[in-house]
Amino acid sequence: MTPASKMRNPTKTELRTRTGCRKCRERRVKCSEERPICRHCQRLGFTCRYELKLSWQNIVLLECREDVSPRLPKDLVVSIQSWMFLNTTQTDYDPDSLEANIEHQQDCVQTEDTEYQTDEPSPYQYISPFRLGEAEGYLWSYFNEYMTTQIVIDPGFNPYRDIVLKMAAFSKEGPLFQCVLAASANQLQSIGRNEYKHAMWLHRAKALRLLRAELAHLASREAYGGANGTSKDQIIASTIMLTFFEISKDCSNSWTVHADFARTFLASRLKDLSTLTADQEALLYFAVTYFVSHDILAATGGTLMEAAEMVTEMCKAVDKSTILALTGCPRDLLILISEINQISSIIDQSNEKQLSPALQQRRDKVERLLHQLHQNVPEQFASLKSEFSVIAEVKRLAAMLYLYSRIDNASPYEPKMIRITSQILSLIPKISLRTHTGLWPLFIVATLGVRECDEDRKLILSRLAALQQTRQLASVKKARLIIEDVWKSRDLWPDKSQGWSILQGRRHGAISLA
Repeated sequence: MTPASKMRNPTKTELRTRTGCRKCRERRVKCSEERPICRHCQRLGFTCRYELKLSWQNIVLLECREDVSPRLPKDLVVSIQSWMFLNTTQTDYDPDSLEANIEHQQDCVQTEDTEYQTDEPSPYQYISPFRLGEAEGYLWSYFNEYMTTQIVIDPGFNPYRDIVLKMAAFSKEGPLFQCVLAASANQLQSIGRNEYKHAMWLHRAKALRLLRAELAHLASREAYGGANGTSKDQIIASTIMLTFFEISKDCSNSWTVHADFARTFLASRLKDLSTLTADQEALLYFAVTYFVSHDILAATGGTLMEAAEMVTEMCKAVDKSTILALTGCPRDLLILISEINQISSIIDQSNEKQLSPALQQRRDKVERLLHQLHQNVPEQFASLKSEFSVIAEVKRLAAMLYLYSRIDNASPYEPKMIRITSQILSLIPKISLRTHTGLWPLFIVATLGVRECDEDRKLILSRLAALQQTRQLASVKKARLIIEDVWKSRDLWPDKSQGWSILQGRRHGAISLA
């Protein structure tokens, strides 16, 4: 064959390339090498990736041998180890072992089985090592390394990592594992990674199916007196993550379905509090705080009624430090906001324009307690004392604004409303954008306090945009839509849009503000 004929009829080997994407190299076809996705992968719907495919375990083991020089840069090897989870154990999710894990990565990987012992029995004690596929490993890693750091105020208190991921690793076949992957795929899809849209719906569907099966099994076991707490914990954690998913995805009314179920289920679980292990108690406190704060704050947005008495009692059952760590505000403040919701609900049902003496007394007590409320930050949060203090004060002032607007029907133009609004706006820039804990005070001051002031409105919109940039949350988008809708109403009909009633009847549906 002449050189000319070789050029006219390239062989199959010559069609291949070593610099193409992984999928094209696996299929042994020439890759067009467009980035971020080549023509073949785009046409066939494959995930297009360009990184090297490595033999993970061999590389890790080579790092342990002094007589063999590493084939890869050390920082790349550490990066590989961080998400492949060759041997995942409970200690990988213990906050106290983070430094030990980093040191352990520099040592030789042990291949023999290891037994783990704790001082007290735990249902999550024996976690079998498991190996994830490429797609699952990436989603798991994304949730663990990126998302969990953006959800909490205090990095040292992270129940998503220390409780949820630990439980998911314990039962890979349970609904919680699928919930974590669905939440991760949703976040990736929301930032433009549309190749994860199918995975998002797939893992959500699996999670719902497995959760229904878990509930059916629990019901049958309880009928014969054989229910166990581990199954209940799997249900509780899965419900948290499904609610998390729905709020992040589109914040439609579907998240309230999960919340309604959780409220009843958690109230029943609280009766078993004295029999729970430390791990189970931590999960229960986390779940109660999560759903109680969502219930109470959603009711302030005018689109959802709170199951007030049950929520208040559940809130009182949780220790103060858990609520402070997760919400940035004192437990007493949440209870006072719930009391405002209850008083206003009674007013709406009575159709009386003037408060009865009993209601007036309750209202005055709430006002007095809000003025007296002061948050003492516990020692374990000393490193974040100033941030916690600012968040607590902004939320206290927002509660004052909410009280005057909802019960007294005060307009944004009254002197006390103007004063409180000014105080809140001066503190808002001091709240960190690491999490969305500032969403509720932003929403309250924007809808009930801000007047026709371009500077104030610009500040609100810039903070909302910054929150959205931190994490693509549908709840932030919905909050902005409602805020802009309220501003339009105030501008067009200033005499008819007084007080909290301006939020009633909005078409946007239930909103999460926690």
